[in-house]
Parts: sequence; structure tokens; C-alpha cells
Amino acid sequence: MLNRRDILAISSLALLPVAVTRAQQGLPAKPIRLLVPFSAGGSPDLLARVIAQQITKQSDISVVIDNRLGANGIIASEATSLATPDGTTLLFSTGSHTINPSIYKKLPYDTLRDFAPVTLVTIAPALTLVVSPSFPAKNFRDFLTMARAKDTKISFGSPGLGNTLHLAGELLNSMGGTHMLHVPYKGAAPALNAVISGEVSATFLSTTAAIIAIKGGQVRPLAVTSANRIASLPDVPTIAESGVPGFDYNGGWMGVFAPARTPKELVQRLSVEFNRAMQASEVRDRMLAWDSKPLGTTPEEFSRFVQEDIEKFARIVKVAQVPMQ
Repeated sequence: MLNRRDILAISSLALLPVAVTRAQQGLPAKPIRLLVPFSAGGSPDLLARVIAQQITKQSDISVVIDNRLGANGIIASEATSLATPDGTTLLFSTGSHTINPSIYKKLPYDTLRDFAPVTLVTIAPALTLVVSPSFPAKNFRDFLTMARAKDTKISFGSPGLGNTLHLAGELLNSMGGTHMLHVPYKGAAPALNAVISGEVSATFLSTTAAIIAIKGGQVRPLAVTSANRIASLPDVPTIAESGVPGFDYNGGWMGVFAPARTPKELVQRLSVEFNRAMQASEVRDRMLAWDSKPLGTTPEEFSRFVQEDIEKFARIVKVAQVPMQ
């Protein structure tokens, strides 16, 4: 006959499988908060949610999206840099992470020292310049003519100061001789809504967001920012072929970071888990439909990429003559 001690021992064993499985996996036993620096409905948010759902499915570990808006991603980045380095707080960031050092005189963290790169999720081939269906310019050349006028009323919205979408417009001003007024919003979705309502003339969208908005009849595409046309929008010309030779600007990247001091073994394990999620057929198909080819790198490869991207955007910021904030 079992005594009370035996019963308690057996009861405690019943709780072990999940904890042991997770320990064997080398993943956090607690839910993971994935901080997304931009608003719900934007491209980073959409992609982060698809990947988070897959990780939850494949690992039995809850991954919760936490939208931490503000200051071009600085708020979410700072929260990550200060988080306990146990893998339960991660950052799903974009090119803004490597732009900020060239835009802001003082950041509350060190972009290289205070983060542990986990994996590079994707590099989008281009951004798409869109206007409302009723906008008078029917193609990019007409838009360019309007935007080059000294007294132009053309404006473009973006998710704030210093992000990838903002710099695309400033680079067009610099290389194309346009005089577009930049209007910052608190996210890509509000900037898109401003175009739809006529509050601003145009905005640059990620391929993901552009395809959704175009199919929904909300916007009309004028041009893409890459050197060559992209497969998902083959009928949309490039800015380079439509009046601004040499214009070549990709659609930005997305990647995952952990706080610095996160054990190297845990960073490696998280990288494997995120990369495995991106190769799941439903995630991969969704990403390809959005023209976001799943990459998945080692932490070391992503670390080198981040360093090179900081240097690249320092040059772009200088060419675009964006003032320091």
C-alpha cells in the first residue's frame, strides 16, 4: 500500500515530462515575449506572428507578441537590452535597429554591445511607393514631375523618423531632386491609412503590406525601389528605370535579437528553433507569397550582417542629408 510520501513522489513525477522535455530542448521553460517595435498590422508584426505561432506549435512553448511602439524601435530595443538574459524576452527588429546609430546622437543602449543576434529572418527585395487610387499621377514619371516642382504639395508618410521607409523617401529627394515633405506616424499602418484618406500623398510600403493593400484596392503602386523589378509585382516599374538612374534600395530586413549576456548555447538553440519555424511549409509559403524569402542564419552570420548594415546606413544617411536627432 502506498504511503503519503509515495503518493507525493508519484504526483511530482507527473509534472516532469514538460519540464524535462523543455530542458532537453535547451529552450526557456517560461513563455517567450517577442517584442515588436511597430504597430499591429504592419509587416514586422504580421511576420512575427506567423513565426511565433509556428514556434508555439512545434515546441509547446508559448511565444507572445508584445508590440512596443515608439521612437523608431528604441523603446522596444531598450526594453530588450535591460531584460533578464534567459531567453524569455526577445526582439523582432528591422533595419531601423542599424539606422538609429546614424540618426540619434544618443541611444540608451549600445547597438552592438547590448544585444546578442539570434537569426536574420529575411531581407525584402524592395519597398513599393504607393498612392491612393484617386491620386492624379498615374505613373511614377508623372509623380516625379509633380514632386520636383519647387512649390510641390507632395508629402510622404512613414512610421516615424529614421526608419527604412523614411530613408527611402529622403534618398529619393536627394537622388531624384524631389521636394517631398516627410510626415512621421506611429507605425506603417497609420501611414498607410493617411494615404488612403488623402492626408498624405504617398508612402513606401514593404512588399508584404503593399501586396495586401493593392489586392484590397486601397492603394495604387507607382514604382519599386530595387534595381530590378520584383517577381511579386512584375508590372510595377523600378524608380531607376522611371527617371532616377542608379536608385537601388532594398526593402529592409527583419531579425531576432536576445539581450547581451544570454548564454551562447541558448542563443544558438533559439536560432535553431526560429530557423526551423521558417522552414515549416505553411510559414515558408506565407513568407514567399509576401516576397519575403526565409533566410535563417547562425548568430555569428547575423552579427557580421548587423555590423555591415550599420556602416551601410551611415553612408545612406550622409547622402540623404538626414539631420541628427
